[in-house]
Amino acid sequence: MLTSALSENPFALREIQLLQHQQEIHDTLRVHCQQGGLCLVIGRPGTGKSVIKESLKKLPEKEYLVATVARTLHTYTNTVKILCEAFRVSSKARRFKCERKLIQEAVSLNRSGKMLVTVIDDAHLMAMDTLRRLRLMLEDFPKESQPDSGRPNPSCSVTLDLAVNLDLKVG
Repeated sequence: MLTSALSENPFALREIQLLQHQQEIHDTLRVHCQQGGLCLVIGRPGTGKSVIKESLKKLPEKEYLVATVARTLHTYTNTVKILCEAFRVSSKARRFKCERKLIQEAVSLNRSGKMLVTVIDDAHLMAMDTLRRLRLMLEDFPKESQPDSGRPNPSCSVTLDLAVNLDLKVG
């Protein structure tokens, strides 16, 4: 009879050790979430996008709300409901009311000093219409942690690549 000597999952992420280029992207995303706007992290499989996502999920809950959507084959309505759950908002209403509640909660969290990070894993698998509608809804989220700071909120695009001399491309 074979028994397992493992008491923990050996593949569970305990301590996340980011590589230098991953840490730079992580830091850029943290600054960007203070400014608001849309940020994309794009890369081939195995380049570290999921590790960056996991490191974002470990940000202090007192300062950040990190909402993640992992199953991207959902419709727009189901994606909004998943976001409602992440923002601890009732998702029992119709889609329009859920959107409004999400935006109100985002504004409330922002006013209380929390920074919002919304992560949609494998967004390229979502229907284009769903992505457009999500982008329109997210445009109504607060743009800055401090509304009177006067900073611009540019969009951000980061591409990860493991090729030689192409570790990080920022566009």
